[in-house]
Amino acid sequence: MRDTLTTIGAIIVIVVVPAVLVLWLRDKILGRVRGESPEQRDLRLKAWPQRMLHPEIESVEGSCGGKIPARLIALYSDHELLLRHDFEICPPGEGPKNGPWWLSSFVPLTVEDQDSTADLTEFGKGCCFAGDGMGNFYWVPVEPDRKSDAPVYFACHDPWGNERVADSLDEFLSWPRTAKAHRSSK
Repeated sequence: MRDTLTTIGAIIVIVVVPAVLVLWLRDKILGRVRGESPEQRDLRLKAWPQRMLHPEIESVEGSCGGKIPARLIALYSDHELLLRHDFEICPPGEGPKNGPWWLSSFVPLTVEDQDSTADLTEFGKGCCFAGDGMGNFYWVPVEPDRKSDAPVYFACHDPWGNERVADSLDEFLSWPRTAKAHRSSK
């Protein structure tokens, strides 16, 4: 029995301890590479809602190359919706083929935040307003003159493409929203 326990202990020391140490070291190294202390991270996370609630319309329009639709500007006054995270939105009466669409979070209307979204140059000029948390973004086209509304597109990086989601942002935002369903493994 003693030999069995010694063998199990040796296996744990040989396999588990090095793996834990490697992961710990990786986190330490990446933390230094990112150059962000826990305090800086907290400040960054606290700044996000402030950027969300104070859109910089003119700056973003200059960056996007056109006027943002009035309906998108109006969206940024709905603070309760803007601060929601991780929900699904589904066209009424649609099956799994065309929905639901997952929204991880909305994107603040700042040049800094727009610069960290999808490159839309292949699809036209536009402004991203929400993401799915996987590097894909919902966006609306911008025009030389302000329009009341615009269609909603989904720019996906894998597979690369652009899909029309709704004929208008107003239609898209009127669809039922539910908390993201968490699937249990069987």
